[in-house]
Amino acid sequence: MIIPTLRQLQYLVALGETGSFSRAAESCCVTQPTLSAGIKELEELLASLREDLEGQKGAENEELQKAKAR
Repeated sequence: MIIPTLRQLQYLVALGETGSFSRAAESCCVTQPTLSAGIKELEELLASLREDLEGQKGAENEELQKAKAR
């Protein structure tokens, strides 16, 4: 399982606390494009994780349907 990095989580917290990408970048001592890239990576990671979980649920539901049909 892929997990977010501490850096990505720090960016997310700073963004939530400041409400602004530029202020969050300043508080993390990085440039705004660097912060944006980190947030984008985190979004992609979470989207991938969501797809994986939905795929697992779909497979489980399929198995339940097969078991019920027997």
